Amino acid sequence: MSKKKNRKKHQAQKKSSPRKSSKSHQHKLKSKSAHQAASQAASQAAPSKHALVALPSATKVTETTFSKKLEEAISENELVSRKGLFGGRVILLGPPTGYTQEEWRIYLRRILKIVLKFLAVILIIGVVTSAVVVIELVSDHRVLPQVIFAGEDLGYLKLDEAKAKLAPRLKKFADSSETFYFEGKAVDIPLSELGVAYPLDENFDRLPKFDFQSNNIFSLIAASISPAGDLPAVFHIERDRFYGVIESRFGFDKLGARSAQFYKDDKKKIQISPERAGIAIDKLNFEKELSGLFATHTTHGFIIPTVSEVPTVTVQDLKNSQSDLEVKLDNEITLHYGSKKWKFKPKNHLEDIVYDKLNGQIVIKISPSLISAFFQKEVFDSFEVPVGDLKISQDKDGKIVFDGRARNGLVVDQEKFAKDLELALNSLGSDMDVSTLEIKSKVETTPELQAIGIKELISTGHTAFANSHTNRRHNIGVGMAKFNGLMIKPDETFSFNDNLGPVDASTGYQLELVIKAEGTVPDYGGGLCQVSSTAFKAALFAGLPIVERAPHSYAVSYYAQVDGYGLDATIYPGVRDLKFINDTGHNILMQSFTDGDQAYFNFFGTSDGRQVRLENYWRGNYRAAGGTELIPTTTLPTGAKKQIEGANGGFDASWERVITRDGQEARDKIYSVYRATANRILVGQ
Repeated sequence: MSKKKNRKKHQAQKKSSPRKSSKSHQHKLKSKSAHQAASQAASQAAPSKHALVALPSATKVTETTFSKKLEEAISENELVSRKGLFGGRVILLGPPTGYTQEEWRIYLRRILKIVLKFLAVILIIGVVTSAVVVIELVSDHRVLPQVIFAGEDLGYLKLDEAKAKLAPRLKKFADSSETFYFEGKAVDIPLSELGVAYPLDENFDRLPKFDFQSNNIFSLIAASISPAGDLPAVFHIERDRFYGVIESRFGFDKLGARSAQFYKDDKKKIQISPERAGIAIDKLNFEKELSGLFATHTTHGFIIPTVSEVPTVTVQDLKNSQSDLEVKLDNEITLHYGSKKWKFKPKNHLEDIVYDKLNGQIVIKISPSLISAFFQKEVFDSFEVPVGDLKISQDKDGKIVFDGRARNGLVVDQEKFAKDLELALNSLGSDMDVSTLEIKSKVETTPELQAIGIKELISTGHTAFANSHTNRRHNIGVGMAKFNGLMIKPDETFSFNDNLGPVDASTGYQLELVIKAEGTVPDYGGGLCQVSSTAFKAALFAGLPIVERAPHSYAVSYYAQVDGYGLDATIYPGVRDLKFINDTGHNILMQSFTDGDQAYFNFFGTSDGRQVRLENYWRGNYRAAGGTELIPTTTLPTGAKKQIEGANGGFDASWERVITRDGQEARDKIYSVYRATANRILVGQ
């Protein structure tokens, strides 16, 4: 009740009293507020209605900045009210003057602190990230830390330094010797003689390396915390050669079991030598020990383990099958490789023919000695090609530098050869194709060349020019050099003549025979068709579309020395050209060189998986050579004669090129027509 009276009294006083200054009004409000607060406290604390209680002295009210400013605003504005709005009981207040600005300052300071903290975190992250990137960049193309390879510490070396350090270590291994023991006999044998090799590139490739594009800092940390240990070396053993040397040095050829065998006596009659028991090398256990010790090169000598060996075929076995075996031994077999042929009659090699028992029947087998003593020398060496590896880089001027000569190796698949020959011998076959294996050349290119697609060998063109004259050999060498290091862009049509340039004495060519309309006459650049024919074969085996190609007017034996007739390409600037398109989608880099009587064009690029083979070789439509034709000339002294063309028969030749890509086959025919020629002789008038 007292509160209502006081509020009414206050409102009445407010209506009747005149406007006073802000300070007096504030002082009056403070007094009234204090008095009211004291009265309320006294009434609430009174124990009874009629008791008199002494009022406590007024408690000092704490003034805040907000309350002080609020009271000032109220005293100045007299509590602005709006009539009619809830009976005038609603008071609309605005924030004190300057209060909003002060609050924004507080908010701005808080935001600034947050921004500064955020920037500090970003800075720390940036510094750490930069440090990690720098470490990774410094570690790029290095061996991982704590790598020990074949006893050599290569940890964190640059790749070229690691390879340079690894090379002498492996060479030391390969140049060393090992001691072998058997029945009290010790023989020291060089590993090179045994066919044991430690290939540098294969061992180098096994090194765990850091690559910025594929590794991260965790690879370095993991390698530092948990090293890989001493990595074993990679080595290769030529198995047949290895055991051949061991058996020869210790006489195992005399100690081993031997089946009964046919031989010819002094009167050339076939006799049978008896079987014998013996001992042989326990190759399974021997190789287990060899593999571990050669890999770590912690060898201490090898005791050769042996097993007992019993003969498979007895004298009685051969007697029972002698009539059948003699027919097979007298059968002649023709071996084929390309256009080459060899005759083989087993009866002439009885000492190297052995026998085995299969399903109760006696069969003819080919001994390793027959392979090495006869077929390797008489057959395989005539066409096998050793593999050649290559590194490609660029000098400071961007010129291509070839370190080596890329050449895929070609060897006879001797295991398949022996099986095929044994099948032909036992089935009375008359013909057999010699199977070969291609050994891919290892091509190493720089990252810059790989980025433009120069990654691998995609094809090789090969021709031979044995028996060529000196000037012809010279011109071939000059012409080959024009194309070495040449780049063919994607979708570019390559023109041989455009890249060959002028052909005369000023460009280094000499006079040599050239086929012209008037005959085969001396001219500058004679022999350049050897270069164009080699380039044509490289394009052919790369599966590239051939735009322009022409065979020679008559068959030239130079171009048939490899692969036969029908794969030549004649050129003559302004008249004949060789053109093909690079449709691989990547650059093609050419390497051209000669090796003795052999010419090679290598194409490097990026394989798209296409496979190319030539098949269905055909020759026909033979035409007889002409007679002798005398041609008067004033270029020779009177009565002098000079032959400008020899008599040759004419014929047609064709090949089918089969290109397989994405499971689809495409075929195109290479057709050549060679005219018959006569003896053409110039006679001076």
